[in-house]
Amino acid sequence: MSSDELTRWLFVLKNPVRLRMLKLLAERGPLPFKELRRELGLGVGTIYYHLSIMSDLVAQDARKRYYLNERGQRLYRALTDGTLSALVAKPSVAEKALKAVLLTPLMRFACEKPAYGLPLAIGIALLGAYGCSRARLMPVLFFYVRTSAACQLALFSHYLGQLLLLFLICEGLCLAILRRRGAELELAIGLSVASLPMAVFPYIYMVVPYEIAVKLLTLLHLWSILLVCSAVSLGKGVRLDRALPIGLILLFLDVLLLSFLGLLAF
Repeated sequence: MSSDELTRWLFVLKNPVRLRMLKLLAERGPLPFKELRRELGLGVGTIYYHLSIMSDLVAQDARKRYYLNERGQRLYRALTDGTLSALVAKPSVAEKALKAVLLTPLMRFACEKPAYGLPLAIGIALLGAYGCSRARLMPVLFFYVRTSAACQLALFSHYLGQLLLLFLICEGLCLAILRRRGAELELAIGLSVASLPMAVFPYIYMVVPYEIAVKLLTLLHLWSILLVCSAVSLGKGVRLDRALPIGLILLFLDVLLLSFLGLLAF
């Protein structure tokens, strides 16, 4: 295995879950998905995500069982004989910064452990809904419109309805673009976590000057789009680059909807 090829798989080896999966398939493969999930103790979307990262190392046989292909076997042999020991390093500062921006630790924890992630997702949703009702803000996907006509209960319900709409749109796009079914719970949890910046905004709006709130809204809007990409990546088990088109489509739909309603001005 050349040094260029070893460097190429450095990202695969940095993650302990992928290391465990590599060892599991090398020592016990081929394995069906259900057994792989049982051994790893992770959610469907999480396992699909790591399999997607390892797509050049893992293949499926006629019975849909996963096993290491020739490249994967060479990588495992290089790992066990110590060839890769000098290359496996800690994440760089840039990688740590990207994970922090994308809330990767929180997102992964919520998606991998639904027993904890579901209450967290519900809490974030209720936080945003209550904030909208108090601040008199009506959400339009990832944006807000000031209103004085709607009652607090209507705004509270509208916020929750927007989250449901967001889930349905993302689920439809995942089926249409990624051809990925299942892991609906992980996706729903991830999208709720992704809405955290927008859930917090109504409280910021109530305590800071209007001029500052407008600038912050634009930044939080773009941040939420990136978080949705992360939620789709971890929830549906695809690489982040494959989830980016969904974020761009949502951004386009948001701008189009605001323009159609004549609500581009906050």
